[in-house]
Amino acid sequence: MTMLILVRHVEHVLQNQVLLGRTHEAPFTENGRQQLIGLAESLRHEHLTAVHSSPRGRAVETAEAIAVAHGLKVEIREELDELNYGEWSGRRIEELARDPQWRRWNKRRSAWRPPGGESMREVQTRMLCYSAGIRGSESIVAVTHAEPIRALLLHVASIPIDEFMRIDVSPGGVTRLKLLSDAGRPEFQLEAVPA
Repeated sequence: MTMLILVRHVEHVLQNQVLLGRTHEAPFTENGRQQLIGLAESLRHEHLTAVHSSPRGRAVETAEAIAVAHGLKVEIREELDELNYGEWSGRRIEELARDPQWRRWNKRRSAWRPPGGESMREVQTRMLCYSAGIRGSESIVAVTHAEPIRALLLHVASIPIDEFMRIDVSPGGVTRLKLLSDAGRPEFQLEAVPA
């Protein structure tokens, strides 16, 4: 059986304040450090074949905490990278909330994109391409960010992109997907839909 375990990096000090995107990093909060310990412990008894990570430091550090318990090395996968927020990267969320483009994007993500960035559909496509490469009896942890996880889960659950807020992806959250078919585009079954 093929299992893809999606993990969002743990909480950082600028969570819900600054849109870090691909250009900024921030250290973990104390709560994030506790999440890291809990994640490593909760996945300790999984029979993992690989641990993949987004190239962002917050994802890599989360992935390393999981990999070390299994004697595995973290493999960086570009497909797991954060959504490219373009010109919005590094801006404060309260500042973005006043931007009409930000409001449009959050109402109709299927039709808009961040200026100079990538669309939610593009993120979904790259996450589907990533998951299409998982075969056989692999059990892989993929540490990434909220939007890539959300984009893949929207597809798996047949939820339109514009209803993205129906999928909650908490820092340190874990979602398990079982691969049902190796033919063509992969078909996954969610073990539990995130709240």
